[in-house]
Order: sequence, then C-alpha cells, then structure tokens
Amino acid sequence: MTKFKKLVPGIIFTLFIAIISMYINDSIKDVINLEALTIGIIIGIIYNNTIKTQAVFKEGVKFSLKRLLKVGIVLLGFKLNFNAILKLGPKVILMVLIFVPSVLIIATVLGKVFKAQNKLATLIGVGSCICGASAVVALAPTINAEDEDSVVAVSIVSFLGAVGVLVYSAIAVTSSMTNVQYGIWSGVSLHGVAHAIAAAFARGDSAGEIGTFVKMARVLMLVPVSLVLGFMFNKGNGNSKKAKFPMYVLYFIIAGIVSSIGIIPVSIISILTKLSSIFILMAMVAMGLSVDFKSIRDKGMKALLIGCILFLITSTSTYMIVTTFM
Repeated sequence: MTKFKKLVPGIIFTLFIAIISMYINDSIKDVINLEALTIGIIIGIIYNNTIKTQAVFKEGVKFSLKRLLKVGIVLLGFKLNFNAILKLGPKVILMVLIFVPSVLIIATVLGKVFKAQNKLATLIGVGSCICGASAVVALAPTINAEDEDSVVAVSIVSFLGAVGVLVYSAIAVTSSMTNVQYGIWSGVSLHGVAHAIAAAFARGDSAGEIGTFVKMARVLMLVPVSLVLGFMFNKGNGNSKKAKFPMYVLYFIIAGIVSSIGIIPVSIISILTKLSSIFILMAMVAMGLSVDFKSIRDKGMKALLIGCILFLITSTSTYMIVTTFM
C-alpha cells in the first residue's frame, strides 16, 4: 500500500499533462496536427528542464514510462489487423535482421574512431538498434558494463529518441512517403519503443500500427543479441549472462491474433484501444519528464557525438531504403 501511495502523485501528474496535451491538440489541429503524443513529450521536456520534475512525482512518472507503456502496447495489439500487416512481406523482417547487427558494428567502429570506451559504445549501439533505454538496462549486465556507462548511454539514447520523435513528427506532416513507408521507417529506425510509437502515430493510425509491429520485431532481437554479446564480452570467464525475453511482446502478438480472429465484440475492442491510447500518451509524457539535458552535457559529450552520428547514419540510410524498396 505504501508503494502504491508513492506512485499515485506521479501517475496523476502524467495523466494531467496528457489531458492538457489532448486539449491543445484538439484546439490547434485545424491549423497544424502535431498529435497529442508529440505535444505531451514537448511539455514534459520543457517542464523537466525548467521547473524540474519534483521528487514526489518521480516514482509515478517512472511507473508510467515502464509499466503503463507496456500495458498500452499490449492493448494496442487488439487494434491491429495482422492480416493486413502480414502483407508487408518478408522485406520488413529482413530489414530488421540486417539493421540490428549493422548498427552495432557501426557503433563499435565509431567508438574506436573517437577512442571511446568499448562497452559504452556498445551500449549506445544496443540502445539505438533494439529498444532504447530498456535495451541498455537489460544488456548492461550481459557485458559487465560499469554503472556510469549505463547512465550515460541511457541519457543519450533517451535524449536522441525524444529529438527523433519531434523531427519525425515534422516530417510526417510534410513528407510524400506513404503511410506504410513512414510507419516502417519510424518502427525500424527510432531508438525506444515509446519513440517509435510516438513518431509512427504522428502520421495516423495505419502508420502507427505498422510502426508498432516493426518495432516489436526489433524488440525480439534483444534475446539473440544478448546471447552474442554475452559470449563476446565474457568468453573464457564462464560468467555469461542473458537478457530476459520481453513477455509483453508475446502478449501484444496474442492480442493482435485474438483481434484478427474477430471473437471479441467491437465495443470491447473500442474500449481497450482507447485505454491503450491514454496509457501510451501518459508514457510519452513520462518520457519527456525523464529527459535531462544537463546530465547528458555533464556525463559524456564524446559519447553524445557517437550517438548523434549513429542516429544520422541509421535514420538517413533507412529512409532511403524504405522509400526505394518498400
């Protein structure tokens, strides 16, 4: 009960900003459609880097970002039509299978070029190619990384992902890409699950659903990558550690299959998807409230440079690939 009481203020706070974001979006959408998700992130970033998120809110904000996001993603599965998504074909899966190891290799090369610590460069690569800060936290023990490396990598990946959402959301309004292409691009190239979903939905529901599906395929890569990195960084010492399988991805897939079969009434599906939208919006607000410019500046400008170059390479290369072949 004590733990629950600690969560309540932060959850209410993120919900409050989420409601404000929806109100602002409704007020300006005839002029410019930023989407409530983007507005919520911007408000969160501004608040945390000016007023600063108060300690009383932090537990609830963390809960919203970690737990509510996963619940929102699972519920989002009920909105999917796998019959339509499967028509994307094997190209998307192949792209994910190539993207993940390629980004890790580029991150390692950049680390050597800028003479950065190998494990730090690896963590930035992991966060960029799988699922952002979650992947960093999950795989840091696998390579026996220092806590400081984890903090720096999480800060940089979270910051660049948030910037990416804002840039992609602007592109969503102006680009001639199709919804399918934009959804694939967002899902395959942005850092965290929250980032990819926020950016994908900036183009509408169809792009958002495709972006979510592609992102989930990347999240699944957490397991094989943990096995490979665990072997590479621990060979000879018998201390290999593995990341846990992300079960919420399995639940998301099951929800999508159940929805596609059509055994749940449309009215129930509507309620579940509405809850999904609210939870994901709250998670986006929480993400904004977690971005701290000062910690990035103080803890690793060289690492930030690696992250920026890596993001520039991945976002532009995937954009060209998607618009050419998808």
